[in-house]
Amino acid sequence: MKKLIAVFIFTFILSCSATNEPLASSKKVNDLTELQKNQTLVNSGNVSDLNNYPSKPYTKEGAGYQGTDFKNLPKERVITFTHRNQQNVTKELNNIITDLHNIGGGIIYITKGNYTIKEVTLKSNIHIIINSNVTFQMDHSKRGKNFLFNVGMKENQPLVENVKIIGLGDVTSRPKLILDKPKNTFYRAIALGYAKNVLIENLTIQDNLTKGAAIALNPVKIDDNNANIPENITITNVELTGGSIGYGLAQTNVGKNILLKNLSCQGGMTCRIEAHTGRQYNLGVDNIVISNVASINGKAAVLLQPHSVLNGRILVDGAKSEGSTWTLFLKEGFVGKDSKRRAKGVFAPTSSFKNISLHATDHTATLSYKNFKLVPEDLHAFYKTPDFTPITEDANYAVTNGVYANESAVKGASVAAIYTDATYPLQLPKENEILITGKTKHRLKIIDNK
Repeated sequence: MKKLIAVFIFTFILSCSATNEPLASSKKVNDLTELQKNQTLVNSGNVSDLNNYPSKPYTKEGAGYQGTDFKNLPKERVITFTHRNQQNVTKELNNIITDLHNIGGGIIYITKGNYTIKEVTLKSNIHIIINSNVTFQMDHSKRGKNFLFNVGMKENQPLVENVKIIGLGDVTSRPKLILDKPKNTFYRAIALGYAKNVLIENLTIQDNLTKGAAIALNPVKIDDNNANIPENITITNVELTGGSIGYGLAQTNVGKNILLKNLSCQGGMTCRIEAHTGRQYNLGVDNIVISNVASINGKAAVLLQPHSVLNGRILVDGAKSEGSTWTLFLKEGFVGKDSKRRAKGVFAPTSSFKNISLHATDHTATLSYKNFKLVPEDLHAFYKTPDFTPITEDANYAVTNGVYANESAVKGASVAAIYTDATYPLQLPKENEILITGKTKHRLKIIDNK
């Protein structure tokens, strides 16, 4: 097993020397003593690889899955399910889930093969173990929510608790959840709502620049003023490819005690932490723990946007970007039309961030067109203005009268490890605790626009 690698700054100095490019920062750092203090921890390789970065423990800082395992189950509560070629098996799976749930729950083993499903609906005490070399693809001919798996997103239903979706195999063979976009609308691999103690482990999600985060946590309406939210969720060792600029792997619109661990996202954002769909109920997030996550050629590893909600703490330990625009993108709150609380939101001042790194490139990062104004002038040439290099296949791509829509994705340079315009207090790392490697010229450690 690969160990956590301490990337000491002398390695970084060698990297800078090889490219003849000086360290760039919002504060000049020329003091060798200060440089030698940088011991930012950066995990190498694919951080979602279960063989190198174990999924256990499933809890950290009070966040994560705390459900129970099944032991010595009778044979009627252990089911092996086999695919049907070119047939939608959703009804069969849902019937098995209901039958198991009615007798106290159990385990469903999914054998290798290619499955066509739409909205497989989990119930309490159901553990799904998926063999290697399995694919799930959505049946777009059927009605229903555009989810592959639904965990507690139905209104007027009881709490769904003690649920597992676990993949077997290595990064090349583990189960693959495929999202495509026959229409430009929202698609999810896994949707979580009124759920508690849920474990999602060891999956690859093949996105195709679709709308919507692949794994999303949202409120479930009780009435016009109240809603239920997910609690004690662990999402670990998941990789997404083909993420859209505005979305990506995991999005917590609401949630309490959520652990996001060993996640890698190519394109888009790895962890999008905001209170968007919760703001109409004045519900947000609390105790979101993010550990060992990576953004590859995307927008950012972690986005924070409080909207109009007084959110709890966010803990980030280990976030890296490789060829992305930012590592942390920390935004000021705002009041939406549907916000129940009519004031800017915040995250708790105990929110902290450490082991933040950026490996900068010149041409692989993706940026929302509206955010080009945040890019320092020294880097404008990499965006090939005035025409830019748009990602036309992205769900958010649009042009009106020759002008790109705000969320249209354009490609260009890595900019900074941290961008913030948040006026609420956060425990950000010091500049000598942030690591930048690769194309370091004109790159910044922190852009503070508040």
